[in-house]
Amino acid sequence: MTMQLEAAPAADTSPTTGDLFDPASSELSLSLQAFVAEFGGELLDSLNRANPPVYSGTPHAHRQLVLAGLKRKLFPAQAEVVHAAAELLANHGERAAIVNGEMGTGKTTVGIALAAVLHAEGYRRTLVLSPPHLVYKWRREILETVAGAKVWVLNGPDTLLKLIKLREQLGVPASGQEFFITGRVRMRMGFHWRPSFTRKRTRYGVMGACPHCGTVVNNLDGEPINALELEAEEVRRRCGVCDTAMWTLVRPRTLSGNDQSSAVLRALKRIPTIGEATAQKLMKTFGDGFDARRQPPQLHQPDGRPG
Repeated sequence: MTMQLEAAPAADTSPTTGDLFDPASSELSLSLQAFVAEFGGELLDSLNRANPPVYSGTPHAHRQLVLAGLKRKLFPAQAEVVHAAAELLANHGERAAIVNGEMGTGKTTVGIALAAVLHAEGYRRTLVLSPPHLVYKWRREILETVAGAKVWVLNGPDTLLKLIKLREQLGVPASGQEFFITGRVRMRMGFHWRPSFTRKRTRYGVMGACPHCGTVVNNLDGEPINALELEAEEVRRRCGVCDTAMWTLVRPRTLSGNDQSSAVLRALKRIPTIGEATAQKLMKTFGDGFDARRQPPQLHQPDGRPG
């Protein structure tokens, strides 16, 4: 007996795609370029209705005069950014404006020109917060852009002395626009302080009290705080009754051994990745006076106000 076997036709393994997924045969397919060309106008109108533009492209004449009086002339595109930011800050009362641009587009120049425009609007001083390596670049750019500008660099060990001198000149009218430049690292630096309060004996023991009105300090639960706990706090308190500062500045040179050790420990533990054990090890290796020697002297006022 003879048997004949016929091979079955091979199954089609290609993926099945319907008309919905076939770009060539789908009537719903539309390229992005064609979509924008057909619906772009309606989308733009909807966007303008939801977020009306602050600046329409028509600058104020008095601001154009300020830009024309700068030592360094702006490109038209840079001037438009200045006018738009000034409109947002001066006319609409916003507290911030963001200028986003590629490197080399003149963001520093735009910022300086905007400061000049705002100075004409009544803003007396400008504070520049800069990366440390660009502090003196900002100083150079300001002097090359704004005529008669007075620039203070607050980024060195003499910063405190400069601030004291500036405080003495608060009542003196400025002869030109004033700029103050500080690096962001210098801005984060703190100062030495300690809690300042009186001790009052109560039925709960010796508690901390306001040195001005004598009110006993309570925690969030309304319970009096022990003087020892108040001494160890790392938060600068104010009296809840008379608003007197319950802390005071101290000079690093006059810190006692315990106070200096506590101050250095607190400073070290504020550094990311450094905990109690690492801070203690660093102090054991280098001593508790190495950090204090690097700090500029601080002013001491008994009421807790910075000097």
